[in-house]
Amino acid sequence: MDNSDNVIPLFREDPRDERRQWMIETWEALYLKHDQTLADPKTAASLHVAMKMVALLLDGALAHEAIDASQHEMLLGIVHTGHAAAGKLKS
Repeated sequence: MDNSDNVIPLFREDPRDERRQWMIETWEALYLKHDQTLADPKTAASLHVAMKMVALLLDGALAHEAIDASQHEMLLGIVHTGHAAAGKLKS
């Protein structure tokens, strides 16, 4: 699990913030292309469900040694960004 949200950068802006914001905007842009928006609570809830499923798949891949712990952690970071995108936009 990505615990980097608990770390406060002291001397510079965290480059992960910019990448995370870009990913959130990309999530919304994709939904907009399909005439949907993450500002809609039902659409956002659906993305949360999808991200939970992806996390379960990643947990299974780790358990069956298809990916290692480092890969699992990195990929879960993307899942967390999906959750953030679903929670960031409000109607």
